[in-house]
Amino acid sequence: MEKPDLGSRGPDVSILSYHGNKFVSGLFWRPLSSQRQYMKEARKLGKEEHLDIVAIRHSPTVIQAGFVSKSQGAVKGMYSLASALSGQFDGDFLACWKVDEDRYALVATLDGAIVPGQDLVTTLDEARDRVRKLSTRGVLRNAQVFVPEGFDFPVKDFDIEELLAPKRLRRDYRLRQLTFGLSAREWTAVALLGCVVGGSLTAYYLWNAHQEELARQAALLEEQRRLAELAEKNAQAKQPLDLASLQKPWTLIPDLEDMLRACSKATGVLSLSIQGWLFESSKCDGRVLVATYHRTGNSTAADLTAASQHLFADRPAFVIDNGNTAALKVDLKVAIGSDEPLLPADDVLQALTSHLYRQGVEPKLSISQETTPPLPGAEAATEQQVVLPSWKKFTFSAQTRLPADLTFQGLPAAGVRITNLETTLKDSQLDWTVTGEIYAN
Repeated sequence: MEKPDLGSRGPDVSILSYHGNKFVSGLFWRPLSSQRQYMKEARKLGKEEHLDIVAIRHSPTVIQAGFVSKSQGAVKGMYSLASALSGQFDGDFLACWKVDEDRYALVATLDGAIVPGQDLVTTLDEARDRVRKLSTRGVLRNAQVFVPEGFDFPVKDFDIEELLAPKRLRRDYRLRQLTFGLSAREWTAVALLGCVVGGSLTAYYLWNAHQEELARQAALLEEQRRLAELAEKNAQAKQPLDLASLQKPWTLIPDLEDMLRACSKATGVLSLSIQGWLFESSKCDGRVLVATYHRTGNSTAADLTAASQHLFADRPAFVIDNGNTAALKVDLKVAIGSDEPLLPADDVLQALTSHLYRQGVEPKLSISQETTPPLPGAEAATEQQVVLPSWKKFTFSAQTRLPADLTFQGLPAAGVRITNLETTLKDSQLDWTVTGEIYAN
């Protein structure tokens, strides 16, 4: 194996050599929000950070810019190590490999994006600690992991020489020169400032900068997590959602009518008897309906399995009660994503209770106190600065012998959500128990 060249290295940057090509590790990675003018955004960020070399990386989920300074040895035409390596994998990965006697390279991605701060060359102990922390935080849950022995992960085949072979490298893995330059006066001022700071003050500023970098990395990770969550929710939504929608619980729950329609339709096609197994109850939460059946007479588990295979996608799950009870599942897909204006709490509660009382149904209501999580980059609230939402949340439940879709037909639905619909067969009579939430001003 060709020994990596570690001779060119800035304070946080290492330059490795494979097959005669130079690969830069230690870039400062930031996500770019603009799909069309990402270079303009990269120039702005580079100028703010006084960094004049950049790698632009496109993935299905995010556009990223990795910044470095030419004063650290990086020049146009070299390759970004993280970009080149991530281009060799279809999904998320973490790779750590030995580059000399006491130095290890580390690169990791999450949701298709290079994890900020995890593109570096470091010591063995630091590499182990970073891998352990990433694993603890769940970053590696869906990732391929390639590490040497001693990292508490299975050792998989990993040939960095083959992965970075010239035939595998693309032009977009290369570093680019940003179209602005830092003046000699600016670099002189930075150098003079560094000479002034010394002794214990130097240690303090280094520690403080380290803490700020950790906080910035944590904020970027949280931003990437929320963007991934938003993409997942938009795949289920009937209306486009934005990041602010994640702060509003009612936008992430199916509408009242959609929920009732889906659960009632799924419940309505259930057979009351399947080969001697009698229906007991069903529960529907909008994602899945689970129906429970009880064995009678000489019926068997094999009878139920054979009879239900044409009605249900999955085989029955038999509860451990001597095989007398079985659960059958129906997967549902109910759209989310209505962000209707909320009404005053008094108006909503009065409308709900009046609607149910007219039908002889007595609802149970309770208020639920919630806090609003801060948006990415916002300063975390202290115990004395808990962020209370501008809306109120109530929970309710109601039992009725009328089908739930008829019971709630005509109810003003603004801010009203059903979270669970349970149907029970008792004394040859079906009962419905509806549980839900109310959001109001």
